[in-house]
Amino acid sequence: MELSIDHRVNDQLTAFGNYSWQAEPTVLESPTPYPAVELALPPTNRFNAGFTFEDPRFLGSASVNYSDQAFWSDVLTSPYHGLTDAYTMVNGSFGVKWSGGKVTTLVRATNLLNQEIQQHVFGDIMKASVVGEVRFKLP
Repeated sequence: MELSIDHRVNDQLTAFGNYSWQAEPTVLESPTPYPAVELALPPTNRFNAGFTFEDPRFLGSASVNYSDQAFWSDVLTSPYHGLTDAYTMVNGSFGVKWSGGKVTTLVRATNLLNQEIQQHVFGDIMKASVVGEVRFKLP
């Protein structure tokens, strides 16, 4: 089940939220069953919410993402299968437009709470990261 809402608050501000729920899969009887140990169990609950803001001079965004733990298996054998922990990730950005919007400088931050987040058992550990960005609007 998925629920989602996107709302334009005004010309400068938009907001969104979504939630998804997925039950654990049921292994059906079959003469050639897929091994239950090979099934991936995605997160049961996921939630995202955030907003974006943009006016002629400033822009920015913020979001929060939550995911339950999940069980991942892949083409490798069971020693490489495993659970990922539930996590909450907070992200944000802030920028300024210069020269009538021809140049934009932006700072993006991911995982502001600096949690150790692994979204997939084979994935990298995500820690806080901050990136600077400069955009040029060409004629």
